[in-house]
This record gives sequence, C-alpha cells and structure tokens, in this order.
Amino acid sequence: MLLWINGAFGAGKSSVTEQLTRIAGRVIVFDPEEAGFHLRAWVPMPESGDFQDLACWRDVVARSCAAFVRHYPDHLLVVPMTVLNDAYRREIFDIVREESDELLHIWLSADPELLARRITAQVVHPDDPVRDAEVRAWRLARIDSATACERRLGTDPGTVVLPTDDASPRQLAERMLHPEITCWM
Repeated sequence: MLLWINGAFGAGKSSVTEQLTRIAGRVIVFDPEEAGFHLRAWVPMPESGDFQDLACWRDVVARSCAAFVRHYPDHLLVVPMTVLNDAYRREIFDIVREESDELLHIWLSADPELLARRITAQVVHPDDPVRDAEVRAWRLARIDSATACERRLGTDPGTVVLPTDDASPRQLAERMLHPEITCWM
C-alpha cells in the first residue's frame, strides 16, 4: 500500500510521517525531495529551478514508488511530498497504479495563517541563515497555490482531505490508518 501525504509546506507531512513509522509496523518512507536533490547534481535544471518540472523527476519518483510497492508488498510505503501541479500528480499516480491500485492520497489541510506561522518558525538550514531565509520565502510564496490545490482536491474522489488544525501528528497518523480511510487494512 502506498500512502502519499500531500499538503502545503508546514501542514505537517514530516511530523505525521514520523508518527506513522512509530505506529504502523512495517513502513518504508520514500522522500521524493531527495531524488530531486540528486537530479539537481546530475541533470540541467529547468528555468523555474523546481525539480518537479523535470519529467525525469516525475518518472524516477513514480517508478521508484511502483518498485517499492512491488518488492515490499507487506510494507506501508509512505511518501510525504507536496505536489501542487495536478498534471504532475496524475502522471505519477498513473504510473504507480499500473503496478498497484493500493494508493491512498491524503491532503493535510491547514489554515493559511497557521501555515504561515509554522513556516516562519521552521529552521531548515540552521548553519546557513541566507539559504534558510530563501527556503522560508519560497515556501511562504506557495501558500496561495496550496490553498487553490486543496480546493480542487476537495472534490476529487481519489483524495482524502484531512484537517490538521485540531489534531497532533500522532492523532493524524492514527486517523490515516483508520479503516474508514484505509479500506485496505
């Protein structure tokens, strides 16, 4: 089973993933961002500077997910990654679904003001304040696109929108594993 945890930066993807690894048993965590960091060193980046705009990134991510699902069928594959572009998300999910129909897409929903507070409080690069400020600004600039994506996904039958404002990361992880959400259990 693949559990793709999507949402705005600051929604809690990493914190919920950490809790899932504690309570779900056999878990593999695949972070597509790491694939993007490697590709930055290997291939020319698009003008946008965003590795998600590389067709190669989307293919590597999708095929890696499919391989994990195929080779580790008794594990829960958790993929915490913000993907706001609907076409990119469909492209990745279509490839994964060629291998398995056990894909659950969860959108972690949070109020934009809460997201801004969380992002502002995060320290991503503690040893590089300039880079840290750049990452923070980049994430803050994407709150509006994430909010628009959430509105679109709210009508998507293939997505579970999970509010985060009233729950701890552990409670959210437990909700994700609840049989009403994960019929596969």
